[in-house]
Amino acid sequence: MSLWKDIPAAGDVPGYRVFLGEVEKPALDDRQYRLLELHNGLRAVLVHDAAADKAAACLAVTTGYMLDPDDAPGLAHFCEHMISKGSEPYPAENDFLSFISANGGSRNAATGPTYTDYWFSISPTELAGGLPRLAAFFHAPLFTESLTAREINAVDSEFKRNLQNDGRRILQITKSLSVRGHPWTKFGTGNYASLSGVGRDGKDSDASEEDVLKETRRRLVQWWKQEYCASRMTLAVIGRESLDELTALTLPYFSKIPNRGLEPRPAFKDEVWGPEQMGTVIFVQTVKDYYGLSLSFQLPDLREHFTSKPADFLAHFLGHEGPGSIYTCLKKAGWLLELSAGASGSSRGVQFFKVGCKLTAEGYLHYREVLNVIFSYISLLRSSPLPRYHFDEVSTMAQIRFRFKEKTQPHSYASALAHALAEPYPPESLLSGAYLYRDWDEPLVKRLLSGFVPEKGRVALEAKSHREEVIGTDVQWETDQWYGAQYTVRRLEAAFLNELNQTDGKPDLYLPAPNPFIPEDLSVEKHDVPEPAKHPLLVLRSDLSQLWHKKDDQFWVPKAHVRIVVKSPLAYTTPRHAMLTRVLVDLVDDALAEITYDAALAGLSYSISCQICGLTASVGGYNDKIHTLLRIVLDKLRGLRAQPDRLHVIKENIQREYENFYMGQPSNLSEYYATWLFMPTIWTPAEKLTELSGINEADVERHRDDILSKISIEMLVNGNVSRERSVELLSLTEECLWPRALLPSEIPQQRSLVLPRGSDVISRKRHTNPKEINSSLSYYLQFGEVPDAKLRSTLALIGHMIREPCYSILRTEEQLGYVVASSQWSIDGTLGLGIRIQSVRPPWFLESRVDAFLETFGDRVANMSDEEFAKHKEGLIVKKLERVKNLYEETSRFWGHIRSGYYDFLRHEVDASLIRELTLPEVVATYDALVRPSTGAQTRKKLSVHLLSQEIHETPLPPAVHASCPPPADSGISPFTPSTSPSVSVLATTTSTTAATASDAPGTAEQQGAGGPSVTVLDAEADPRGEGEAAFKARLVCAPAASPVISAAFGEYGEAMGAPQAARISEHGPGSGASASASGHAVGPEGAPSHAGCARSVSASASARS
Repeated sequence: MSLWKDIPAAGDVPGYRVFLGEVEKPALDDRQYRLLELHNGLRAVLVHDAAADKAAACLAVTTGYMLDPDDAPGLAHFCEHMISKGSEPYPAENDFLSFISANGGSRNAATGPTYTDYWFSISPTELAGGLPRLAAFFHAPLFTESLTAREINAVDSEFKRNLQNDGRRILQITKSLSVRGHPWTKFGTGNYASLSGVGRDGKDSDASEEDVLKETRRRLVQWWKQEYCASRMTLAVIGRESLDELTALTLPYFSKIPNRGLEPRPAFKDEVWGPEQMGTVIFVQTVKDYYGLSLSFQLPDLREHFTSKPADFLAHFLGHEGPGSIYTCLKKAGWLLELSAGASGSSRGVQFFKVGCKLTAEGYLHYREVLNVIFSYISLLRSSPLPRYHFDEVSTMAQIRFRFKEKTQPHSYASALAHALAEPYPPESLLSGAYLYRDWDEPLVKRLLSGFVPEKGRVALEAKSHREEVIGTDVQWETDQWYGAQYTVRRLEAAFLNELNQTDGKPDLYLPAPNPFIPEDLSVEKHDVPEPAKHPLLVLRSDLSQLWHKKDDQFWVPKAHVRIVVKSPLAYTTPRHAMLTRVLVDLVDDALAEITYDAALAGLSYSISCQICGLTASVGGYNDKIHTLLRIVLDKLRGLRAQPDRLHVIKENIQREYENFYMGQPSNLSEYYATWLFMPTIWTPAEKLTELSGINEADVERHRDDILSKISIEMLVNGNVSRERSVELLSLTEECLWPRALLPSEIPQQRSLVLPRGSDVISRKRHTNPKEINSSLSYYLQFGEVPDAKLRSTLALIGHMIREPCYSILRTEEQLGYVVASSQWSIDGTLGLGIRIQSVRPPWFLESRVDAFLETFGDRVANMSDEEFAKHKEGLIVKKLERVKNLYEETSRFWGHIRSGYYDFLRHEVDASLIRELTLPEVVATYDALVRPSTGAQTRKKLSVHLLSQEIHETPLPPAVHASCPPPADSGISPFTPSTSPSVSVLATTTSTTAATASDAPGTAEQQGAGGPSVTVLDAEADPRGEGEAAFKARLVCAPAASPVISAAFGEYGEAMGAPQAARISEHGPGSGASASASGHAVGPEGAPSHAGCARSVSASASARS
């Protein structure tokens, strides 16, 4: 009897087929599912979640760049960019993004080798508006000529963003070195040349660019009609409507998508490698300085074997890090830093099994011995029986993970469901098919292993500069067509292949023992509660420690998370202290890898890291053995004995990491640099590196003892753990570390520097990589202090309203670059608005366009209708009140409030209440004072970082000229011209026209202008020691240290802490709508009082690797 039933059309709802069987669900999944097949062949899963506070949908197409026309590389990706910007029912280019953003949602799309997906999330009340917009992309897209001429530049900018990305460069090389003509070789991203090239074919050399792009558009539309088809589409929709209501919302729109009779799940069966490609080694020159090795094998189509998952089962052995593993053997030899193993790629496309290694310098020199160890282990797997307990452990953990699978963000879940629908799982296994191991098939595993032989593998060896003793002399380097990466290919010699095939058994290599960390007690203490608690409770407070605890009362999983911060003023006092702390943490992590790998396989995790304020440690996962893991981690921290060989490896790795830091993405680097300017004390990677060579084993151990001799501990325990058990975990921590308590005045504080009102600061730096063609701008506006609830809420609303126009205008219309984003930021007590852009254009031009945009957006806000303003407020309130979806999210939210020092656990409710009360005049007043350049010249606090590509040789324009740079043609935006000329204070620059006085700081000079605000320029090229920047920061004051917001979360300790009444909030949520230090004013008072000890204050916001 068929489990599918035909449902006839009824009213506006077309006919469809529905699955009548039961879908296997996790034990805790209270959602309802309905699987449908529309008359046009589209398959859908509808999910009713009565508790949803966000709705979501994802449409996936089994079409990707492997289906690009041979003469139009990147066309699938270009289609993904174009298709969502305008349709016949909704013709405005920004309609979808504007609708989603205004209603508290987000959206994105991605193109892969064999798939493309499009998703959005939104307020649950607005799903009915999102679904027809999504469907219209696929039955009535516009693909306008005007958008074609602009969006092709966005694709080109995306390509240029990744030109120096080693992962992209290596992938393209390995793809190009495949069987000629195989779809896998295609250049999936595309760029202007590849996409416009298809428009130039057959045209005269003097054909206009307009005609070329018209032809590109024609080919795009033609390809869309040939490759986009309803039968290739899968859809997932999540909402709180009933299944019948979701059916009625979905079918009328998605049934309009045409079925063009295409193969629903196109697969690529031809082998991607032939004899010429196998048994070779590719030497690749990298951008960053590291040593990498990968060994890959082709995999057959394994889709029908989803119940046994043989490739994943093999990854369990080859990627193992416990005793007897490849990892441990290579690590003991001093050759390995990291190891990974597993299947990569799509089962419908090209799939490989890959063993990846990050090597030390010695490992690189001994790469042949590394390969010998890997093939020795493969030989061990081939020749040994595989005891059943290995499969049972893998299967048991998979069952446990599925049984206790928690909810995730709706858009992530919708994407996973849409992709699962395209897999060959039976309908009833839609949710479980990717998780569960049902069948033990050892013969199949052995058959796969029979193909893992040297003659069928391919090696890639990656290094910035290959050594002569490895590669020889007279190397003929080839250059990749698209990314310009250099490589050469060699065949593995017959003698070496024979050696790899004759690997003798190595006593250091053996199969894993049974895992002692497999959880046994999975019981959950569940009890009825009126509503989940909104915060943890401070259950213990002493001179040494503070313990926060919350017993899980909503997720009901046998899991817990423990977070610990160990504060010490000695962790970051000088660059040497900071470097010692980093080395200590890395040595502890290194020593724990082999011990804790079994715990990781059993669903437990740990981390240890260094922060400016000290050390942080965490353990999480199934609570059955969490105390055991915590003791292992802390004992290793306290009792570490630094070994010379491992210290050498760790120092080598840190050296490369810190040097590579400056080779990163420009937009990421400029964000770091901007953040650092707000921090009183920051030691850069370059400054810390000066101390690395002088560190020995005794230094590390002595530093560890110094740090832990006197500390302050704060701990959060959240999950399936009782209050009593949490106290035991704190006692265990104190027992392992056996410290004394810091005095309150010794505990590191978290404070941010405050810019004076009227500030206009430009920090100018040059990117280290001479081949990086992109520059970047990070544009920061400092608003005020975090505790000012009214200002904080106003900023949130401005940030919410500006997000979509910033993207649509500066990226889509003006095409300034692929990376264009606005965001709200918070740095140790202060907050503000930021815009970042990465572009091939100079940063001063980008800043001029940001200024012009902020002017025109100010007019838009001032003229906003009451209806639109209310819509924005409701959309933001949806975001603010969004509930956490799982225990990890809840823990992270609590820990963020604890680490901030404010303990403002109900801030999201306070802010939502204040946002609801905000008026448009209040928002306009704040915008004009703190954001808009023309009206805020005397009140704004602006800092921008200009990170310049070395390919920019022109002289930066004076700040007064920046603001009047004309916009791109046809952008529809007027240039902004300041009403007054700024005076320029240039620190450490060679372009000032007046000499510094004797009272000036070193490297400081003044350039006077005629009235208006002052502009401070910090030029790193003219001031390589950073003296001017240091002098600038020394003149600033600090924001006040965080003051706790006393609430019911403090329990019996609340009164004893003696907080002022202004810093108290109700146990039941916001009452008066105020938070700690809330002033109720949109714009704070001029200036800020100086705070003692500012120069010595430290921040916890920068990670250990800053």
